[in-house]
Amino acid sequence: MSKIYILGLLVLAGAILNLVGVFTPCWLYASDGYDSECAGIVPFYSTEVAWFAASSWLMFITVAFTLIIVLTYFTVHADVVRHGFSCGSRNYLRIISGCALMNVLLTVSAVTVIGVYLSKYSDVYYYGITYNLGYSAWISIGAGVIFLIVFGLSAHISHRDCC
Repeated sequence: MSKIYILGLLVLAGAILNLVGVFTPCWLYASDGYDSECAGIVPFYSTEVAWFAASSWLMFITVAFTLIIVLTYFTVHADVVRHGFSCGSRNYLRIISGCALMNVLLTVSAVTVIGVYLSKYSDVYYYGITYNLGYSAWISIGAGVIFLIVFGLSAHISHRDCC
């Protein structure tokens, strides 16, 4: 029974980090040595460069997967409290596991795309401006790590504890 509560704490921590990471305003950090500026992925502008728009949409999809994970966790928790680990619980845990894995893959893809293209836009020689990943991206990476643990734990529970 304690595994389901640990899973709940991890889901809660991952959801909070994912939402904070996506909706905070510092995905890109630009600095010229004297002044610095941040840019986020929210709000979405249709005039953004294609790679940044693609990364924005990938992160918006992770928010949808996070909501599915949270709602499915409430369902599986209620089922486990009522009936113990049953075959129905296994299906819900597999949904959590699949959505958590998708969350990890989409987060890694989005941050990788942004990181690759940031080096292209850093123009130190002419303007002295460097671009780096901001704190929002690092928070999202932390959420991805927690969702990787959620993936493993929910797969373990569904395989070992359910019928």
